[in-house]
Amino acid sequence: MKFGGSCLRDASGIRELVSIVSGEKRCITVVSALSGVTDSIVHFISKRFGEKSIRRFVAQLSEKHLELLNTLCSSEISLRYGEEIRQFMRNFERLLYGVLYTGELTERMRALLLSFGERLAARIVAAALEEAGLNSIVFDTDRDGIITDDSFMNANADLKATRHFLGRKLRNALEKRQYPVVTGFFGSNLEGRVTLLGRNGTDYSASIVAYAVSADRLLIWKDVDGFLTADPEIVPSSRLIPEISYEEASELSYFGASVLHPKAVEPAKLGGITISIRNIAHPEKEGTLITSSKSKAKGVVKSVSCMEGLAIVRVYVSGGGFQSGALSNLSGYIGKAGVNIISATTSQTCIAFLIRKEDTEAAVSSLLPLVPGTVDRVERENGVALICIVGQGLGETKGIAARVFNSIYARGINVGMMSAGASLAAYHFTVRERDLKEAVRAAHEVFFG
Repeated sequence: MKFGGSCLRDASGIRELVSIVSGEKRCITVVSALSGVTDSIVHFISKRFGEKSIRRFVAQLSEKHLELLNTLCSSEISLRYGEEIRQFMRNFERLLYGVLYTGELTERMRALLLSFGERLAARIVAAALEEAGLNSIVFDTDRDGIITDDSFMNANADLKATRHFLGRKLRNALEKRQYPVVTGFFGSNLEGRVTLLGRNGTDYSASIVAYAVSADRLLIWKDVDGFLTADPEIVPSSRLIPEISYEEASELSYFGASVLHPKAVEPAKLGGITISIRNIAHPEKEGTLITSSKSKAKGVVKSVSCMEGLAIVRVYVSGGGFQSGALSNLSGYIGKAGVNIISATTSQTCIAFLIRKEDTEAAVSSLLPLVPGTVDRVERENGVALICIVGQGLGETKGIAARVFNSIYARGINVGMMSAGASLAAYHFTVRERDLKEAVRAAHEVFFG
């Protein structure tokens, strides 16, 4: 089971966690940092700070965790875990002083600092489980074995190595009737350096852990019921999707549905593990089930997802359609600038890249050395949004695209970049950001009324 920061907002949330875990004979609990903690660390280390602000920030963070611990646990358990938390905070403070005095904040140091939220939360959850009579034990994933590549801020797990190291330790703990509490969000490379699995990467951590122990099921506890047919803030009438395939979940997560981390599906899929998205506020509800099933729902389309805050970078290349390696060459320059390309389309004279708005300057700057010469000119278009239609069998069903575009054109909305065929479970297109809500409602109405 994975519990996100929204589930660890306060004492009542952790008590609900304890109640849920207590109902299982064998259970591994993977936890995020307490709600807001990682964001507060990111904010603090992103600005200039001095000795006084370090002491003040560390004191506030310590107080937040120790107060929660004292609320949840008796004095003996609270004292024992409280000393662990204080030791972590002393180490955290020393690291901040190191950054202050050296004036350097490398990605390696940033990853280490951001891992402390999960370390602290794991101790509080383990203490609460022990208070309830469960034999809990904490596993820190850098020391105990989520093995990753060398990317400090967005690492990928080595599943085989993780199964060998962490999986073996967790299985031994379960055989001893222990209840492991595992830190989410981070692991370590082969040198033992802390690496992060990407922001909100605890879903991915939990899927890795599930694969490592060959679990039957993975429960992701959130503050939402599961995947919906659209963003409820845009379409209030959107409804829960009871079951989707791994492919559909991957597409929805990648193209804007924030219910699940995009990388969380793959380890579960490889292990044949069913994922269940559940709402901690309504544990009696079934939520959304993610399985290997590819059964088509009535009407095929499962959901209309969307992304805001995007931009298009258009690269004009004379005869680009006939230049061998043109696409890979240009995307290579953009990738070296640290920019993720969400989608790309090509024509004879232009290659268009869809990226996040905040990456526009870096992407354009990376291509300017090619002008003039390889590239004729580079243009940018801001204020772009993306809409993705997701459903198993989309690529094999006639007329769906026509229905969507007819409904959008009828509302006077123009469609920009389009991509279909890369996946049989999804296709997507762009609209102006100001038209996004109206376009989503139009597409949703076509399939769901």
